Amino acid sequence: MEDVAIPDVPDAEVVAALMRRYLLSTLEWPSPLRSRPSAQALRDLYRGCLLWGAVGDALGRAVEGQSPAAIRDRYAPGGVQDYVPWRGWKGGPRGTITDDTQLTMEVARTLLAVPGRFDCGDFARRLVDWLPIGRGKGQATTAAVEALARGEPWWRAGLPMASGGNGAAMRAAPVGLARAVDPTPWSMRRDAVLSAFATHTSSIGVAGAVAMAAGVAYCIRIAQDRPARVDKTEFLQFVSGAILETEPTMERRPGGEAIWMGDRIRELGDLLNHRSPEEVFAYVYNGAFALESVPAALYCFLRSPNDPRQVILTAVNAGYDADTVASMAGNLAGAWCGAERLQREAPEWWTELEYREELIGLADGLADLAVKDNPEEVDDRWQGT
Repeated sequence: MEDVAIPDVPDAEVVAALMRRYLLSTLEWPSPLRSRPSAQALRDLYRGCLLWGAVGDALGRAVEGQSPAAIRDRYAPGGVQDYVPWRGWKGGPRGTITDDTQLTMEVARTLLAVPGRFDCGDFARRLVDWLPIGRGKGQATTAAVEALARGEPWWRAGLPMASGGNGAAMRAAPVGLARAVDPTPWSMRRDAVLSAFATHTSSIGVAGAVAMAAGVAYCIRIAQDRPARVDKTEFLQFVSGAILETEPTMERRPGGEAIWMGDRIRELGDLLNHRSPEEVFAYVYNGAFALESVPAALYCFLRSPNDPRQVILTAVNAGYDADTVASMAGNLAGAWCGAERLQREAPEWWTELEYREELIGLADGLADLAVKDNPEEVDDRWQGT
């Protein structure tokens, strides 16, 4: 096992204890890379992850907080099918994104700024710079970043709220991309924990980030084999096994109980076989808590992994925290199916997506990073775009 690198912050007992718990436990990839992926194939999947995630964010933005019934009434007969311009829109791309994609981009920039590790100080500075331009900012993230701006260290800023929201999970996809072809998932889990802690310090908030990074990394690895097939049981076992909660979390649904996210994720196997989407969302909920939205996103992906358009529309038209669930589900679907399919099968989503070129640049940078860190794992290199 690798040495556990605790951040050099003497009074950060909470984060140190959490890091030790995660990093001293064993986690292995479900299987080795069965073929050496080509760098070109990796680039398509990395672009797909960020782009499909942004599409989900942009499509879900218009119906965030609405019930499925309200969405059907307003966008009959099939609910939202295309971008809905934001109120006051006058020009430019119609597919405008929210804080889900904004913060995903900041995580990617931090990973690229200091290759080989997640620099929490760098990320904290980026969060402070982002705050004035943040769109649809969550309460926990806003409070933590305001604390950072006042000079609180990154390991302390999120402690007062100890949020279990999905703000860390929704931005974790770049961590999965950066570490997907590593020989072990050790660094993936370390960086996912660190990427969460500046704003979300509860066990469930951190677990959501680890789950999403693990899901994205799994998709990248298995998608190399064509024709690829998602082994849903293996996927759920790996993602649930990657997280380590310190306590169960109380459900918000009527009659809810205190449960573990890992158990909820494993339940998805039976739910996929025996329940309709309406029943699943009524059971897991799809609100802004990590316990709800992360399993909801995993469900949307696993329900139709080879149809990324359907993955996203299922999440969007389920309403409530539609933009975040659709963004996370899109990250997974894109890491599985790639960007070329977005351009070919949904050209209107591709053309009208805000920050498309910036997202492509970040995805390419993360692919370069993965190749550079693991040259023996990848078949070739590329030049240019």
